[in-house]
Amino acid sequence: MSWRLSDLASLVGGTVRGDPNRRIREVETLENAGPDDLSFFTNPRYKEAALTSHAGAFLVGAGKVAGNELSGRDLIEAAEPYVALAQILEKMHPEPHPAPGISPDARIHPSASLGKDVAIAAFAVIGKGSAIGDRTVIGAGAVIGEECVIEEDTTIHPRVVLYPRTRVGTRCILHAGCVLGADGFGFATSQGVHRKVPQLGCVVVEDDVEIGANTTIDRGTLGETRIGRGSKLDNLVMVAHGVVLGRGTMMAAQSGIAGSTRVGDYVTVAGQSGAAGHLTIGARAVVAAKSAVFQDVPEGAVVAGIPAVDEMQWKRMQATAKTLPELKTKLNQIEERLGRGAGKGKGER
Repeated sequence: MSWRLSDLASLVGGTVRGDPNRRIREVETLENAGPDDLSFFTNPRYKEAALTSHAGAFLVGAGKVAGNELSGRDLIEAAEPYVALAQILEKMHPEPHPAPGISPDARIHPSASLGKDVAIAAFAVIGKGSAIGDRTVIGAGAVIGEECVIEEDTTIHPRVVLYPRTRVGTRCILHAGCVLGADGFGFATSQGVHRKVPQLGCVVVEDDVEIGANTTIDRGTLGETRIGRGSKLDNLVMVAHGVVLGRGTMMAAQSGIAGSTRVGDYVTVAGQSGAAGHLTIGARAVVAAKSAVFQDVPEGAVVAGIPAVDEMQWKRMQATAKTLPELKTKLNQIEERLGRGAGKGKGER
């Protein structure tokens, strides 16, 4: 199939600069694009790659490309180019949906309830008393424990494990190997012996959440570990027992939140960063990559470093750290001069 540039622009609410009738077959990178392809150019650092690209057309931000740039190239200008890219890719490559049906190799407890048009692949296991919503997909080898609830239009990829009493909302995506509801890290230590504290809580995932491959979300001793509506968790993320993530939380790969911490709405936790337990991270705060949060973070704050501090303070600290060798040399010279002066004065007395 191919699409006219004007049709793609209409799809994303953009405008065409150039030939509206140009036919586009695919979206490709700047390096790999050919005359029938649309490519994506929003970052100025890739300007040289754009100028040398063989792409037939470019998707750009509205008003971001001057008239003399990309001269003679056809453009789609969109107010939100990243959103526009997602819309175009969804149009060209709609997500495949398995045909409804239950594999004869699946194992479903007689007391489990299944909605309409579910798709359950081979070797999936659905436990006692669990409920699966309409049009939900359960991948091969997934294990849904007892008394779990999965709402409509959710996709459970292969080898996902839901421990008992886990609840997953509508239109969620759980990628391969993620585990929801494993026991939290709760132990009572006495005389050198670590005694396990029963973990009787549950994990609740609200609507429109996506959870990456091999991510783990633990249940606590009591109460809920809750993932707020619209949150997106990357691969290899750890959410500990009793944590509450607000709506629209973004957590990048290898980040983690320790037990009982409360995270506000639309917080961003960048890769390989983490927060200690029993803290509050305010709404719309940003935790920079490789940072460690040991105290509460106010709403809207941007923090960085170990321990995490205000980002501007952290930048000043890093700039100062670069001058430490020179400062150390100067300090040694000053101490040497002061030492000689003190010695001379003592001899004169």
